[in-house]
Amino acid sequence: MIQTFFAYIRILRPLNFFFVLIAVLFGAYYKMAAFPLLYPLLAGIAATLISGGGYVINDLYDYSIDMINRKERVLPSGLITTKKAKYYGICLFVLGIIISIFLHDPWIIALAVFNSALLFIYAMKSKRIHFWGNLLVAFVTASTFIFGSFITNNLRYAFFVGLCAFFYTMIRELVKDIEDKNGDSSAGAKTLPILWGDKKTLLLALLFWIGFTLTIIWGYPELYTLKFFILLLVGIVFLILVDLIILIMKPLTKTVKYSESFMKVHMLVFLIILWVAQ
Repeated sequence: MIQTFFAYIRILRPLNFFFVLIAVLFGAYYKMAAFPLLYPLLAGIAATLISGGGYVINDLYDYSIDMINRKERVLPSGLITTKKAKYYGICLFVLGIIISIFLHDPWIIALAVFNSALLFIYAMKSKRIHFWGNLLVAFVTASTFIFGSFITNNLRYAFFVGLCAFFYTMIRELVKDIEDKNGDSSAGAKTLPILWGDKKTLLLALLFWIGFTLTIIWGYPELYTLKFFILLLVGIVFLILVDLIILIMKPLTKTVKYSESFMKVHMLVFLIILWVAQ
């Protein structure tokens, strides 16, 4: 019983779940004066439930691939049946949308419904729409910051963070596709590493790195002082470039897996720097 309970928690990717909540609150409060916490927090809960629904449905449709790539996950290990996972995911989507309705903001409601539909489509079609699926994930990630900004009328500053998140997520998505290439190939998926090869996919990631870099430059000097601007260039922008160059030179499975994990932590460090710099 306890093992099953924790399985329902684990399938939500608790760290990602927490990151979505942080992203919504970040979008609401970045460069923003004091504002009551209740409504941004409710927006964060709505977004986390919707993202959780996306994780569950994605695992459901990735079941055959995860049996090869990630047997330790909840569904391949048999801790939750696929039927129960389907109902669980749908309930999470519905609860997230209901909470967004109580926030009485048409933009929040529209984004909640739109992102729920996108995440469902991604789960069903991502392995067949390859690059478009990457763009979809990057958009949903970026829109999480925007989601919180509607509560506090902070769209201008949240857009900057969302744009950074879009480019960063695209880089990570392309690297993740390389990590998952073997399982994706066995399932007949047509991701970019399969269609183009690892090096061409990483060269595309470099283009998104350029977009990320230009966005950081665009934010100076309005959003951060010279000290923090240099810190972002050295500690974030430069390290991503080094990481991509290492992958291009040695696109080994172990290297790619390490890089994908590094980017998760690195994105959090980036947000911490932005927050401290304001």
